[in-house]
Amino acid sequence: MKKILTAISVSLLLSNFASAQSDEDALRYSQLMYGSSGRGLGVGSAFGALGGDYSSLVINPAGVSIFQNNQFSFSPSFLSIKSNSLFDSNSSEEHKYNFNASGFGIVGVKQLDEKKSGKWRNLNFAFGGNRIAGFHNSIFYTGFNPSSSLAEKFAESANGSQVSTGDIENAFPFDAGLAYNTALLQYDSASGYWALTEGGRVRQEQTYITRGGITEYALTMGGNYNDKLYFGGSVGFVDIKYKYSSGYTETDINDTINYFKSFTIDQSQSTNGTGLNVKFGLIARLNDYIRLGGSVHSPSFLFLNDRYSSSIKTILDDTLGTYTADSPTGKYSYNITTPWRLNGSLALTFKKYGFLSVDYEFLDYSEAFFSFNDDNSTDGKSYENNLNQTIKNKYGSSYNLRLGGEAILDVMRLRLGYALYNSPFKNEAIVVDYDNKATVYSGGIGIKQDDYFIDFGFARTKYASFLQPYSLTGVDVAGVKQNTSTNQFTFTIGWKW
Repeated sequence: MKKILTAISVSLLLSNFASAQSDEDALRYSQLMYGSSGRGLGVGSAFGALGGDYSSLVINPAGVSIFQNNQFSFSPSFLSIKSNSLFDSNSSEEHKYNFNASGFGIVGVKQLDEKKSGKWRNLNFAFGGNRIAGFHNSIFYTGFNPSSSLAEKFAESANGSQVSTGDIENAFPFDAGLAYNTALLQYDSASGYWALTEGGRVRQEQTYITRGGITEYALTMGGNYNDKLYFGGSVGFVDIKYKYSSGYTETDINDTINYFKSFTIDQSQSTNGTGLNVKFGLIARLNDYIRLGGSVHSPSFLFLNDRYSSSIKTILDDTLGTYTADSPTGKYSYNITTPWRLNGSLALTFKKYGFLSVDYEFLDYSEAFFSFNDDNSTDGKSYENNLNQTIKNKYGSSYNLRLGGEAILDVMRLRLGYALYNSPFKNEAIVVDYDNKATVYSGGIGIKQDDYFIDFGFARTKYASFLQPYSLTGVDVAGVKQNTSTNQFTFTIGWKW
C-alpha cells in the first residue's frame, strides 16, 4: 500500500538542462511580423516593390536605392495586448501594455556623375534598426481537471529515467527533484514514483507573462541603374531578448485527495542572444505604373544563452505541514538556425495619386534546427537529433500575404493595409481553429513636406492558439484555447535633406 513519506531537506546540484529547449523556441524566433514605421504599419508592410521608407528595407533591401534624399527617421510604438483563455468552460481575460522604439534609420544618397558611371544614377547607404518580433503577453487560465495532474508528468519522467531516490535531485533539479523533496512525489519499490495528485480531481490555474522582442540592425547598400533596376543587399545583426515567468497551482478544492491541499511551481527564464543574416533584393520598374520586387533572406544564425530557475511549494494537511524547495540557477548556451525566406512583390503606382501593393512571402518552418555544439555527450546529441526531428514532423511550409494602398491628397497621405501570417504547422499538428494563424488590419495617415514627414499607423492583430500545459503518455490532457488581439500605434517623424 502506498503511504505518505516525510519530505527531507535537499542540496540540489546543477545538471545539464538541454531539455529546457523545445521546438517552440525555434518557432518563436522564426515567426516575424513587419511594420516598424507608421507608414509601413499603415499599409500592412506591403513595401517589397516600393521602397522609399526605412522599414521596407527589412523586407527588400533594394528599396534603399529608391531614396532620392538623405533621410533620418524615428518610430516609437505603443502596444495594447488582450488575451482571452478558455479552459474547462471558464473564460479568463488578461491585459498587457508595452512601449518601445519600433524602428529608426538613416539613409545617405550619393548622386553619381553620368559621365563616369554611365547609367548608374545613385549609390545609397543605410543603417538602422527594425523591430521584427514582439513577445509581450500576459495569460491566465483556471479550471477543474478531473483526470490528470502536472505532478504525474514529474512521476512519469522520473520513472522513465529509472533514477533512484538518492539521484532524483541531481537528475531533475528543476521539476521532479523539487516535487520529490516537497512530498508531492512519493516512492515505493513496488510502484516506483507516484504523485499525491494522481488522477487529477484538482483545480488548475496558471499565470504566465512574456516580454521582449527581436530587433534587427542592418547595414544596407544599393544602387539605381537607369531608374529601371534597383539593387540592394544588407547584413543584419539580430538582437534577441526574451523573458518568461510562470506561476502554476493545483488545489484540492473538494478535499478528496489524501494528505494534499495544494502545490505551486514558479518558473522563470531569460534568454539573450545575437544573430547574423544577409539579404539581397531587386526592384524592376517596368513602366510608370508597374513595379516588381523580389528578395531572398538567408537563415538567421542565432547564438542564444538561457538562464532559468524554478521552485515548488507543497501544502499538505495541517498535521503534515508545508514544504518548499528551490532549484539552482540553470545556464545553457545553444544555437538556432531559422529558415530561408523568399519574397515576391507587385506594386501599381499612380504617379501623384498613390499606389496599391501586394507582397507574398514563402518559408518552410521545418528547416529550422538546433545545434548544441558544446555538448558532445551521447545524451546531448540524441536530444538534439530528437528535437530537430520534432521540428520536421510538426512544422511545414507556409506563406505570408501583405496588401496595402496609399492615397495622396496634396500633402496628406491616407493608408489601408491587410496582412495574413499563415500557420506554421503541418495539417496533422493543427488544433481546429487554433493554429497560430494571424490576421492584421491596418490604416494610417501621413503628412509629407519637402524637408520632413510625419506618419501615424494603427494595426489590429488577431490570432488563435492552443496551449497544452503538459502531456502524459496514454492520457488525453485538457488544453487551453487562447485568442489574442494586439492594438499597435506607431508614430514616425523624419527629416530629409
